[in-house]
Parts: sequence; structure tokens; C-alpha cells
Amino acid sequence: MSDEALLSVRDLRTTFGSLTAVDGVSFDVRRGQALAIVGESGSGKSVTMRSVMGILPRTARITGGQAYFGGRDLLAIGDKELRRVRGREIAMVFQSAMEAMNPTLTLERQLTEHLIWHGLCNKAEARKRAVRALGDVGIPDPEKRIRTYPFQLSGGMRQRAMIAMAMVTEPDLLIADEPTTAVDVTVQRQILDLLKGLKDRGTGVIMITHDLGVARYFCDDAVVMYAGRVVERAPMGSLLDDPRHPYTVGLLGSSVEVGGRELALRPIPGSPPDLLRRPEGCAFHPRCPRAELPQCQTNQEPLPIGPTRSAACWKATTDA
Repeated sequence: MSDEALLSVRDLRTTFGSLTAVDGVSFDVRRGQALAIVGESGSGKSVTMRSVMGILPRTARITGGQAYFGGRDLLAIGDKELRRVRGREIAMVFQSAMEAMNPTLTLERQLTEHLIWHGLCNKAEARKRAVRALGDVGIPDPEKRIRTYPFQLSGGMRQRAMIAMAMVTEPDLLIADEPTTAVDVTVQRQILDLLKGLKDRGTGVIMITHDLGVARYFCDDAVVMYAGRVVERAPMGSLLDDPRHPYTVGLLGSSVEVGGRELALRPIPGSPPDLLRRPEGCAFHPRCPRAELPQCQTNQEPLPIGPTRSAACWKATTDA
């Protein structure tokens, strides 16, 4: 695997009016690598990647940062050039397939239209590639299924069709936003196996998830977000064996490994903060069982813990 980053995001900041949803987020992902962006709902995970993809709602505004991909800053190029990247070089699997897919169009129409739009092949070849993509994601009898509509498929089948739609152009980077939401454990495992296979074939993968039990299945590195900021980054093995930020410890206690039998979960007490009234210093300190004031109310920048790790907690190095 090349050491050069496929996507390099630096100091990304996104606001909704006076609310800062993404505050100084940075990370890299490489070809053939899977990166997990982990955190509770509202932590800024999806907004981060929607900022990179240029698919934010009109009320949002990117106020700073860079996102370099293939030598281009995706935050600085025009809409026309970004549309050529989106779907062709970078593809996204959205959280809800039923909401992301058009219920009035067949799978054939939805899988072939961007192949044709990007000028990758003619209509006949696009259909062949779409059928092959459905087969690759484990949809049985793809020649028949391609003529069906999304509402005629089960939840697991729709998720697989979404992945096929994203992968049919053979992008360099796949972003998967909670791809195992609302599917049973068996289908969840199949989807994760599919994403792992894509990574093993050289595709860069970013998985957005709230569940470290899912992320640990095939991700190489993790970025943990809380209240719009990165609170810890580490190789996945190091993060699981030795979490340094108390929020990461809480996430691990409230998740289980895919296929695991453990039932005793330890939820994180309290709720994520109102971003319009973000606590001073470390935003997690009102929920943190290890908080010590006033130290935790001062600005908490990520502290390096070796060459590949950092954590935004002043105890991250003193308690090692």
C-alpha cells in the first residue's frame, strides 16, 4: 500500500449559521485502507464527509480547511469539476437505501445512468456492468433483479444494491455512511465482508459509524469524533487495546463485536452537548467519569501519543 494519502483532509470547518458542526477535523485515508469515523449521532461524522463530497444543504457553509484528492482541493474546485469526481472517483453509500434510491426507477436505470453520464461506456455495456455489479454484491439472479424497483427488495438487498450502485464506476474511494443500519446481524456481517473485500482489492474505504463493534471488523485506523471535533485518532488495534480518551472508553463499553454474544452493555451517561452552547474546554467533561476541574475546562487540543496516535485529553499521556 502506498504511503501517499488518497484523501487528505486538513482543519475542516463547517457551520450552520452560528452552529459549528465540524470544527478543525483532519485525517488521511490511503488506497487499500479502511478508516472508521466513529461517534454518536450529532458528532459531525456525516457532515464531515458530506462537506468533502459537496452535498451539504444550502444552510451549511464550509468556513475553512482543505480536502486534497488526486492533487485537487475538493473544497476549492468548481461544482462542474466536483460533479466529475463525485460518483466516478469517489462514491458514497448512504445510510438509508430507501431514501437514497428513487422508488420510481428500476435498478437498471439507477445503476447505469451515471456510467453513461460520466462517459464510461455506452448503454449496452453499462447494463452488463450493472448486472455484474449486482452479482458481485451477492444479489441472486442479477439479470432478473436489475429490472425490479427498490421497494420490491428486502432491506438487506437494497443496501447491497446501494453498494453496487456506488461501486459500478470502480471508484478509488468509497464512503459508507452507517451501511449496516436497520439490517439484521446476518446481513450486517455480509455487508461488512463485502466492504472488506473491496478494501482488499485496493479501494480506499471510509466507514461512518457509531459502533466500534462494527468498525473493528475490517477498519485499519479510526478517528473518534465528539461534538464536531476529533478527540482521538489511532490504528484500530491500538484504539481497542488501549483507548486514551474517556469518550472512546465509553464507546467501547457500549458496543459489541459483530457476532458477539456479550449482552452487558455500559451506556455512556448523559447526552451529547448542544453545539450552540458547547462546554468550555473538553466538550465531554460534563459526562466524563474522570473529569477534574478546572483542567478539563481549558482548551483541549489533541496531544500526540507516539507517531500515529493522538487524544484530546490532558490525561492521555499522564495516565499511560
